[in-house]
Formats: sequence, structure tokens, C-alpha cells
Amino acid sequence: MDLFNQTGYFDTFVSVSNRTNKNRAKKERLQKEYILPSHNIKHPKETIPFLKQLLEEHKKGVDVKAILFGVSKQLLGMELAEYKHYDKGFYISVPAKVKQETDLIGSIYQYLTPKDVRLASGSFYTNESMIEDIVKQLDINETDVVFDPAVGSGNLIFNSKIKHPEQIVGIDYDEIAVFCCKVNYYLKFGNNAPAPKIYQSDFCQFILKNREQFDYVLCNPPFGATLDVSCLAKMCVATEDSLTYFVIYATPLAKKKAVFILPESVINVKKHTDLRKWILDNNYLTEIKSYGANFSGTMFPIITLTLDKNNKADSFKYDSDKIKTSTIKDIPFYYFRPINDQTEVLIKKVFDKKTQSLKGSLFGLGVVTGDNKNKVFSVKTDGLEPVITGKDITKYKIAKPTKYIKYDRNNLQQVAPDSLYRSKEKIIYKTVSRDMIFALDTTGTLTLNSANFFIPQNLTISNKCLVALLNSSLYNKLNKLLYGENKISRTNLENLPLPDIDKQMQNQIEKFIDNEEYSKVETIINGIFGL
Repeated sequence: MDLFNQTGYFDTFVSVSNRTNKNRAKKERLQKEYILPSHNIKHPKETIPFLKQLLEEHKKGVDVKAILFGVSKQLLGMELAEYKHYDKGFYISVPAKVKQETDLIGSIYQYLTPKDVRLASGSFYTNESMIEDIVKQLDINETDVVFDPAVGSGNLIFNSKIKHPEQIVGIDYDEIAVFCCKVNYYLKFGNNAPAPKIYQSDFCQFILKNREQFDYVLCNPPFGATLDVSCLAKMCVATEDSLTYFVIYATPLAKKKAVFILPESVINVKKHTDLRKWILDNNYLTEIKSYGANFSGTMFPIITLTLDKNNKADSFKYDSDKIKTSTIKDIPFYYFRPINDQTEVLIKKVFDKKTQSLKGSLFGLGVVTGDNKNKVFSVKTDGLEPVITGKDITKYKIAKPTKYIKYDRNNLQQVAPDSLYRSKEKIIYKTVSRDMIFALDTTGTLTLNSANFFIPQNLTISNKCLVALLNSSLYNKLNKLLYGENKISRTNLENLPLPDIDKQMQNQIEKFIDNEEYSKVETIINGIFGL
């Protein structure tokens, strides 16, 4: 594959930047937040107090480099001469059990780096158990060379299958991370090991200059980091997320396989559509494996993506399921989903009946006050009006609101057009939910942004029948199969297939809804699709 002459996937793009810390108040909070790397600590009783002691020293003014250099001398029994400028004479006794930690030097660096800096750099190190689970699936032999283009402290490449120092090559733009990696290199291979092939280098510059290939690429790329890609602007790739650059430009460097540790959003969020298309078009995907929320201080779930340039299969493994690649190509935005043969039939039956969709409908965001604590009230007084929240919505029904706001549009952070809120009929749904929960509002009541809404346009089915479809077990299952998110998004709703329903059947559905005979509604909906 000629990586530098591909076209058709991306427009020219000059740079990508992190947007996490734009809110000043949030940034100030994150600057004071230090996250214990609990996912990577084996001896918490001894190690956590030690790390906290180091943090206190750092807060008193001791530089992180000085702390790391002082600890490294005790771990190695020698100094790394090229980093002598780190030495400020700092000394602290490292307890014996603390020295047994797998990546003590990396854990110290992670802990002493405030969360705002870690988020801006996309820096989240990987724990040993996850690494060992990854490499046990790979046939790495003692002559294979493994490359990590975002090496950090090196824990991905210093795994149990790596026996010899000549097997590893790593780069990182962060000088301190490279120092940590070199400390771990000598801890693994001994102080007399040859000089490590671990370099401080910008990833994009490395891609431009490097023409070497490696047997394996193992990479935990920075998530949402700021990355200067100006040198790649004339190449095929453009995206607003740095990790896409790592995946697309590092994969061709692997002779055998490339494995990337990524946020789950890469496989089921719209903004990564072009990356998924690139993977599918090149038939690289061999396996996706889920690991849950595996990084300290974060809530997002993690997956591994295994890509093989020599892959000839028409399927890939998703955890325990075997998924046909052709099935994924039929899913909106090429979401990588665990769809087996049985669920593939279900999806096909629903999409075969598609005649319309919610594209073109009017979607509205519930009111964003910007300060719920002071602008949302539990007692109604003069000048306040009720507002529907996500908690008020159950399937088909809206409870009497128990929250109130002053509807001063100039004093609210974000509001939809007033005409949408006051519409004679609007369909409200619980925004943050794995289940689809919809109800029809005919009162013109305001909603908070935990309860978004839309007004259907140009459909052949009534609003009440549409609510029945979206609330049904069938569409709930379809939503989870296609999207698997814990929120209900406009994009996903717009891409759900909707059928025609004849007037007689619509009348039946509406009658059963009015009588709260929801099981009969389910039977009719299943029958529409031949299920």
C-alpha cells in the first residue's frame, strides 16, 4: 500500500487541537487534581503513601524531573548520564515493596502531572494485566521487533514476550516520558544492556523520515491531544483527532499486526466514520476486544483494535462474536458492532421495510441553564414555570413536573426556538439512557437538556405511532445493536429506519396506547416486520 498517495477519504487539514480545557473554571479545577494510578499499583499499602509523599515534595517546589532522577538512581543503582541536568540532589528512600512496582517511574510521572496537562496531552498509561492480555493473543517470537510510536514509560513494549533489548523501538514527543522509558529499559535488561532504541521524536516528523518496518506495532496513542500535523497536510489524512493519525500512519509500519488501545468511541461515534471506512476499505480489521474503563481518573471504556495488512478474511472477532465485515458496511456510519448471524437477520428485516426516517424533522435541545443549582427550583413561585426533566419521562408518559425555572432566554446558557418548545405536539425523550424512552407532549411545556425533543416532519405515520415504534422492544434492541451508546443522539435517531403503516393498523396502535395495552402494541410492531 502506498500510504502517501491515497485519496478519497479526507480533506486537507493542518492541525488538530485538544478542546477539553476550554472552560476556564473547569481548567482551574483540573490544574489542582492529581490522579493516583491505582490501575497499575500492586502494593497500595506501601506505594500510595510514598506517591503522596512525593506529591507533597513537588508542591513544596521540587521539580518533577528532579524527583524522577532521584528515584531512578535508587532503582537502577546508577545515573543516566544524558539526563544529568535533571539532578538537583533530591533524595527520598524508596521502600523495598515500592521498588517492586511494575512501572514505578511511570506511575510517579503520571501522578505528579495534574489532570489538565494529562488531558491536554492525551496521556493515560496502560496497566500490566491489560498488556499481558493483549500480547498473549499475538505470536511474538524472540526475533520480532516491536515498535511503539507513543511509547510513554514503555510498559506496552516491555511485556513478557519481549526477551531481548534489540526487539524494541519506541518514540515519544515527551522528553520526560522518554526518560521514564529508558529507566524501565535498564530495569528490564540490566545496566549493561546496549543503548536503547528509544527516542524523543515528534510522530509526524518520524513518519516523514522513517522508511523502516517492524514486525509489530503496539500503541496506546494520545487521546484528543494537540498535534502539529502541518508536515502531513498534503497527505491523505485529515481529522480532528490525533489518534486517527497514529492509527492510519502507524499501521503500514507493521509487517505482521498493529494493535491500538483506543477509547470505545472510535468504533461507535460519528466523528470517527472516516477512520472506520479506511479500516474496512483496506480489510485490515481482525479483532476488537473490550476492556471497560481501564484508566485511572477516566470514565470512558477502552477497546483494542487489531489490524493486519495481510488479512484476507471477510470477518473479524468482536469479543466472543464473529462479525461479517459486509454487515458492518451496511450499518450507518460504519459503526463496529457485535452483530452475529441472528441479529443480522433482524437488522435486515427492519431496514428492508424502511421508507422514511427522521431526517428533516425539527430537533430541539432542552434548556441549558448553565447553573442548575441556582436556576432550577423545586418550589413554584411567581415568575417560574414548570420544566420537564429526563426523570419525568417514562415510556409513553410524562409525570407532572416537579422542577421550575424562570424562562428568561437572555439569562439561560442555551435554548431552542420558543416555537419548538410551545409546539402543539412534540416527542420528548430521555437523553442519557441506554434504553429508548419516548413520550408525546401536547402541553407546550419547557424541557431541560436531560429531556431533548423533536417535531416530526413529512412522515406517513402519526406521532403517537412513531412513539410506539421508538418505545418498542424491537427498536430498543435495534438501537443497542447499531449504536450501543448510553445516550440517545439526534444523529442516531435520524438514521433509524421507519416503515409505512396502513391507517387501519395505526388506528389499532393508537387505541391500544390509549388503553395502555402495550403488549398488544408490541405484537403489532413485530408483525409489521415479520418477526
